[in-house]
Formats: sequence, structure tokens, C-alpha cells
Amino acid sequence: MQPSTPDKAHWSTTDSGLWKRWRGYLVRWLIFGGIVGMFQPVLDDSHRYWEQKLSQGLFGLLFGAVCAVVFTLSENKFNVQRTKWKSWLLVLATWLAVKVVFVTGTALVAGATK
Repeated sequence: MQPSTPDKAHWSTTDSGLWKRWRGYLVRWLIFGGIVGMFQPVLDDSHRYWEQKLSQGLFGLLFGAVCAVVFTLSENKFNVQRTKWKSWLLVLATWLAVKVVFVTGTALVAGATK
């Protein structure tokens, strides 16, 4: 006998709003941000190596999280049909825009502390 209500996986969504597929995008951007953050060069201060690596990794995860939010919103607003070239264009535009904001913010904070 068939159940009257079909079972639906708890992670699946039928939402078609601005946050559609945000979990998958978040995971991908966090992996990207974490890996890129960990491969940044370390200053010559060898006794603070792991502290610098931890800081770089966390900063990379923050970068990935911001990219995920920006990309999810732009993908669901400007590329509802999921055209491949538009998706890649949005990936590049997201990375560039967030990178400019992060670099500018870092430079302003570093300049203010001197």
C-alpha cells in the first residue's frame, strides 16, 4: 500500500526565491576561500607561523562566506535559467567585487593603525 503523503528528503527545497541553492554555493565558496586563504605566503616571523596560517584560513573562510552570499543573490536574481556562461561571469564578478572590498578594507585598517 502506498503512503498517502510521499516522503520528501529534509534537505530538499522547492523554494525558488533569492536563497535557492544557497547551501551548495556556500559549501563551494567556503572550500575555495579556505584553500586560497591557506596558500597565502607567510611572513618571515617563523615563531608565529601557525598563528598566521590560522588567521589566513579564517580570513579565507570569511571571504568565501561573503562571496557565497553575493553570488547566491546575484545568481538567483540575474540568472534564473542557469545559463552556464552567465554563471561563470557572475562567479568572476563576485570574486572581483568581494576581493576589491576586502583589499580596500584591509588597506584602510592597516593605514589607520599606523
